[in-house]
Amino acid sequence: MNYTLKNDQLSVIVDTFGAEMYSIQHDDIEYLWQADPKFWGRHAPVLFPIVGKLKNGQYHYNEQTYQMGGHGFARDNDFELIKKSD
Repeated sequence: MNYTLKNDQLSVIVDTFGAEMYSIQHDDIEYLWQADPKFWGRHAPVLFPIVGKLKNGQYHYNEQTYQMGGHGFARDNDFELIKKSD
């Protein structure tokens, strides 16, 4: 689901999938890549908590081993809008 946030200067569109910004506009000029699938189908993914890949796709914390894909988990999860105000 997309949400639009606006004020008198900017308009921003954010998708709940990956909390990814789809658009940033000022004076009807678009400043964000518009995801042409011919080249790259994403706009501005959130890379969290890592950028890149982990060795063997794993990290260790408190004597436990965890799996994590490239660029973390945020970009491929659904987020929920908690509050939106004017």
